[in-house]
Formats: sequence, structure tokens, C-alpha cells
Amino acid sequence: MVYQFITRSKGVVIFAVSLIAFGAFNAFLMVLSMALVSLRNLPDIAAVAAPGTVSLPAFWLSSILNLLIFLSWVVCGIGALHLKDWARQALRVVMAVYLINLIVNICLNVFLAQEVMAEVPILFLIAGIVLSLSYYLGLVYFFSHPNVVRQFRFGVPPV
Repeated sequence: MVYQFITRSKGVVIFAVSLIAFGAFNAFLMVLSMALVSLRNLPDIAAVAAPGTVSLPAFWLSSILNLLIFLSWVVCGIGALHLKDWARQALRVVMAVYLINLIVNICLNVFLAQEVMAEVPILFLIAGIVLSLSYYLGLVYFFSHPNVVRQFRFGVPPV
């Protein structure tokens, strides 16, 4: 068989390990922030936030959605290390959902920041957005490349 000696490429290992690391770290931070918000006195949060801008159900919905996305990054990263095709396909769907969620969160947070701050540091904001989007779009492009798809279709040979 021609594909008998196909193994994981360095790109698959790097992207999979980065997904596992980013997903685990972000999931930890989400659980920590959700625990801290639930432990705090909620009227204090309402006093700090601009009136009418923070909706607590929207916050919890967004937090739970982000937590599920980050946990799916870990699962997809582990599946990508084992060259499972379901992980590659699920990763593309999860990244698309995350990009939509990221764009919505950016818009909402910019509006919130404009109400609280006199001047929003646009240069740093744009730099962070460009770096984040380039990583996520690069990840989707990488796992859609024909050579990577071939690796996932034929898998790692048994040792």
C-alpha cells in the first residue's frame, strides 16, 4: 500500500498540542471566572457595570457556550493527535462556531468599553483581533489542506 508509512506531520502535532493547551487553559479560566462571579455579591457587579448594558443571562449563556467550545478544543486536539477524521471535521465546525461567537463578543465588548472608558485603545484591540483570527483561520485552513486530509483518511500505521 502506498500510504503505509504515513505518520503525523509536525504541523498536525503543533496544532493539536496548541489546541489542547489553549483549550485546557481557557476552560480552566472560564470555570474559575464563572465560580468567582457566582461567589461574588451580584448587586456589586450591577453597581460597577453601566446601566442596561450587562445582561446576566447573556453572560452565563456566553460563558457556558465558550466553556463547551474550549472543552471541544481539547477533545478535538486529542483526536487530531490520533489522526481521527471525525476530530478534523469537528474541529472545523467548532472553529466556525467559535469565530462567530468571537465576532459577536468583540462587538458587544467594544460597545461596553465605550460606555465605561473615554477612549478605547483601538490599536491593541485590532492587533489582538488580527492575531486571534489569523490563528483560527490558519487552523481551519491547515486542517482542510489535501495533504493533511490524506493523513487523517489513512491514519497512522500500527506499530
